[in-house]
Amino acid sequence: MTPRAVLVKWILGDCWRCDGTGLLVTWVGPAQIDGQHAPIYLCHCCLAAIEQRALQYFLAHYPDDALPPVVVHPYLPPAPPERKPMDQQNRPAQPLQVVAITLSSFGIRASANGRTGLDAWRIIRKRHPRVTWVAGAYALLFTGLVVLAAARLMT
Repeated sequence: MTPRAVLVKWILGDCWRCDGTGLLVTWVGPAQIDGQHAPIYLCHCCLAAIEQRALQYFLAHYPDDALPPVVVHPYLPPAPPERKPMDQQNRPAQPLQVVAITLSSFGIRASANGRTGLDAWRIIRKRHPRVTWVAGAYALLFTGLVVLAAARLMT
């Protein structure tokens, strides 16, 4: 089995083990005292030391002839913190989509990006499939009401 890198999120903060400040640290778990929780963060060196100590502890409790296979999951070393959205370069804005569906007693009229008729329905069906279903359901309901009214008038 080849070891896989475990992704962890590194942030700038204080290490709880070595008391270093302004270091890249990762969250390892909460500490709880009297019902209050505090997040424990460790730097790269302290995390490696604790992992080594835990491995020694687990291996010390096995007889020499029955040692379990050791699987190491190395984690990626700290990388610079994630960039904030304000630091990202400007991206071109998405084009404005103007979609309108008019429901009236004469039927349903659609317009999308200045197009009408079948072109508009194709655009709406592609971008907004649920709206197309609702408009179709409205058309069926309205047609049913017209047929019902016509049947009542004839009897």
